[in-house]
Amino acid sequence: MMNQNTYWTTILESRDKPLILVVDDQATVIRIMSNMLQPTYDVCAATNGLKAIEVAKNKQPDLILLDNLMPGITGVETCLALKVDPETKKIPVIFVTAMDDKHNEVVGLKAGAVDYIPKPPSAEIVRARVRIHLNAAKQRNFIERLAEGAYSDLDDISKEAGTLL
Repeated sequence: MMNQNTYWTTILESRDKPLILVVDDQATVIRIMSNMLQPTYDVCAATNGLKAIEVAKNKQPDLILLDNLMPGITGVETCLALKVDPETKKIPVIFVTAMDDKHNEVVGLKAGAVDYIPKPPSAEIVRARVRIHLNAAKQRNFIERLAEGAYSDLDDISKEAGTLL
């Protein structure tokens, strides 16, 4: 059986472009966010927290952009559920929400999010933060695989490390 890091690496390496899951209950927001991210990234969407968890498990996106105010379970509850599940816990989550006060930002970060972007989002900020957190996830995955002994020689390590710069 494949360990979780090997599974994660296999998913990431099989894609031409990173996959971003956009979660918002408003179709307009999903469309705007998709337009900001394409064609650099592939985008999939969910309109509520339960669907987001299902899509995250099935598609293993490289990053999730998550609204907080949604019907059913909130974004914070969704993030907490993603972070306790071994299949989804390593997927970086960025909140994109109108709840832009410091208290809600802290709550979102404590729930496991890596960042917090207030609405309405700037395309440049969204793209920059997505790029930063995708790179950080790639680096973290490399370090975890290195610690597991996934690389057989120094040339493999140097080659892989070179792609992270």
